[in-house]
Amino acid sequence: MTTTELLRILPFVRVAEPIRFPSGTGAGQRSSARRHLRASARVRDAAGDDGPLPLEVDEVSATGAFVLSDLLLPVGATIEIAFNLPRCEVDVVATGRVVRVEERGGRPGMGIHFDRMAGVARASLRAYTALH
Repeated sequence: MTTTELLRILPFVRVAEPIRFPSGTGAGQRSSARRHLRASARVRDAAGDDGPLPLEVDEVSATGAFVLSDLLLPVGATIEIAFNLPRCEVDVVATGRVVRVEERGGRPGMGIHFDRMAGVARASLRAYTALH
């Protein structure tokens, strides 16, 4: 199946206007350290049977990530995400939910909160984000 065919059947939607949050929400209220990361991610709608869509991680923390994509899931959607950290042998695999859809640097994306992941993956994320 080609990428174009795959994109036609996935339940992802194109968001015409990213959500804009009032100042004082989101970035100013993070509970854990964030770090920029350019890595490929595989994101899949946990409620669907479709395969993962390759996206790009822009930022990561022990509790969530922001992925860049023109194809977006709605806020509240449950997802499965997998990506690799630099110099880390274990892939980070987590389930989570979309908590926001917004634009960063002219590119749309999704904020994802991790609900479940293996302890070793969470420890790797904490160690990675502590290395500012």
